[in-house]
Amino acid sequence: MYVNDDAGSMPVLELGSSDVLHVSFDDLVPHYERYTYRITHCDPEGNPSDELLEADYVERVAEDETIDDCEPSRNTTITYMHYALQLPNARVRPLLSGNYRLTVYRENEHGEQEEVIRTNFAVVERKMSLSATCTTNTDVDWNESHQQLALKLATGDLYVRDPATDIRLCALQNRRWDNAKVAVPPTAVYGNTLEWSHCRGLLFTAGNEYRKMEMLSTRYPGMHGESMRWKDTCYVYKLMDDQPRRNYLYDEDRNGQCVVRYDATGTPETEADYVLTRFTLQMPEAEGRALYVAGRWAEPALTDRYRMHYNHEAGQYEADIMLKTGYYNYMYLSTPADGDDAGSTQPVEGDYFQTENEYALLVYYRAPGGRYWQLVACINPSYRPR
Repeated sequence: MYVNDDAGSMPVLELGSSDVLHVSFDDLVPHYERYTYRITHCDPEGNPSDELLEADYVERVAEDETIDDCEPSRNTTITYMHYALQLPNARVRPLLSGNYRLTVYRENEHGEQEEVIRTNFAVVERKMSLSATCTTNTDVDWNESHQQLALKLATGDLYVRDPATDIRLCALQNRRWDNAKVAVPPTAVYGNTLEWSHCRGLLFTAGNEYRKMEMLSTRYPGMHGESMRWKDTCYVYKLMDDQPRRNYLYDEDRNGQCVVRYDATGTPETEADYVLTRFTLQMPEAEGRALYVAGRWAEPALTDRYRMHYNHEAGQYEADIMLKTGYYNYMYLSTPADGDDAGSTQPVEGDYFQTENEYALLVYYRAPGGRYWQLVACINPSYRPR
């Protein structure tokens, strides 16, 4: 998902603008399936806005819109169908700012609509002015392992009766939702200006730069690749063994992004192949912890699809993940084995104040007596800590 022609953009549309949200996915089968989709207005936590009628927030022609833009893969070892849609379009148009859930359905063998994809985008109507800074001089350490955000929000002409109930702030580090800071109250209010200063709720562990790998062809290994071999039914791409990091490593990463690419083609959407990609992390087993391969492409994050398994004989963690050829940023996150806490970078990647992280900030507003949460401010710069 991306907006206009910027493949690295957040899925946020400007209300009333000419912005276009591009959404695409692949189905690894050799034939067409009938997919339909719906959008639902949600609150900042992703729950449907129950006080709104569907006609309040979306203009649409049919109850379930069909995804008609479909193309088969060409000259690939794994056959797939590539589906795409754009929002808004001639048949579906969001009418209000806020969060939206996009749900894709497929009809199963019983003739029932089965949910196969659930993702989110947002529509912003800029009614407030937001500015932010990032510092490594935090409330817990100085130039060590954390980064802290400081914000100022000018509410303009909007009436804010109680900032704790009328305003919701959401801060994302590298667009990760597992460690997002949500509903952080301001530390000070001056007239129509809210401030978050020395706020523990906007303190992030700094992490490390993302690791990089690339596969542009099934004929040879690419960046950070050890081998590319055909095995049984598909190509297997073995990455070089990774090791835990003991220091900060500067690198020009893309903060978890991936870009689908394939050598000698201008249409990787349908000509890039799928490859079983093998990640290996050499380290002793972390008892009581679960390790995951993570990146913006690994969604939903911290799920079994991206969980690593320990090979006692080889003394390493391993994960086999089917990926479309291209350029990938990734890192290793750890969680308690029996919990769903935010992923930690410390056990494998480390936390270093120098790390260049991207912080996305979203501000929601619900007017006194209002029926829904509006998205009234949004900034997505790439902050270099100072």
